[in-house]
Amino acid sequence: MAFGKIEIITGRGYPAETYSVVTKDGYILELHRIPHGKGINSGPPYGKPVLLQHGFGGSSADWLISPTDRNLAFQLADSGFDVWISNARGNTYSRKHQYLDPSEEAFWNFSWDEMGKYDIPAVVDFVLAKNGIADKKLSYIGYSMGASMFFVAAIADPHFNSKIQVMIALGPAVSLAHIASPVVRAIAPLIKYIEFLFRILRVRNFMFNDMRLNKMRGSYCVQNYLRAAICRNILFLIVGHDNGHFDLNLLPVIDGHLPAGTSVRTGAHFAMNHNSGETFSAYNYGYFGNLRHYGSLRPPSYDLSKVTTPVYLFYGSSDYLSTSEDVAWLSRQLPNIKELIKVDDTHYNHFDFLWAKDNNRLLNSRIISILPPPAA
Repeated sequence: MAFGKIEIITGRGYPAETYSVVTKDGYILELHRIPHGKGINSGPPYGKPVLLQHGFGGSSADWLISPTDRNLAFQLADSGFDVWISNARGNTYSRKHQYLDPSEEAFWNFSWDEMGKYDIPAVVDFVLAKNGIADKKLSYIGYSMGASMFFVAAIADPHFNSKIQVMIALGPAVSLAHIASPVVRAIAPLIKYIEFLFRILRVRNFMFNDMRLNKMRGSYCVQNYLRAAICRNILFLIVGHDNGHFDLNLLPVIDGHLPAGTSVRTGAHFAMNHNSGETFSAYNYGYFGNLRHYGSLRPPSYDLSKVTTPVYLFYGSSDYLSTSEDVAWLSRQLPNIKELIKVDDTHYNHFDFLWAKDNNRLLNSRIISILPPPAA
């Protein structure tokens, strides 16, 4: 069950706007905006801007799926913030370029390195200009890969840090040494061979939203209790054990939007980081490719001490992808870590940051309390 993001937003009684942002390397990204909440006077002046960035294979729709009464994006708008939701290059809504076509191999030559270096700075500058806030700062909330992208941006350009008032990372995918998912742990050691096979087959992108497949999967998973349990357990082998947080009624809607597509290189980059242990490294092109790109045989590690933005890190006890060990490692690398926050539930997994039924109590209220007052 898929709806456009604008229809999701306006269908719930909120104002919605769509914009296109062009990166320095020519990718055209789609942005969605909820400029104010219900019953709040429209700007300008607008409330302080908050930027939400999705994770691997996701899109802006990920932030809009949950019911309004427990949806962070709508709660932020109702609290007085100017809410912006971004789409990374290559997904369903940002599959455009000034001179490359998605059918061309060159279009897909990116990972979250480029998303961080080009996508995030372009989006942040656009949001600040459009909002018109005097101090030229916004708050950033990054889920999973959305946190990876932010840290790359903050390391690549030290001035970028001055544009961010606070960064909140939800299940950050940075060091992946301690991933607990048996599915990912089985695939990661084979990633060089998988990537080579995809290259031979000329497969450069994957995880695209296929309406027929989504319809089949969605109808199968909600037909009866047994099938729902099978689908649920397959999912939880990847993202972590669940204890009733996940709302199965959302599954047909989620299937209508997720996955939203990305490059093969993006997925391979995460697997490479897992294989490298406790580190946050650039993409590995192989020895000769690394010499061409970096001047060294191995890819460089990102220096997280250059991230001077105030950072809050959230993690879940049952998150198989962003484990407590890896998030703790990240917290030790950051010079301006404000708080390392464990979500107060022993069965909180990676998807729960987006779709848990009790996020009002476990997550949303805490996030809103961390953000600066919305009045500009």
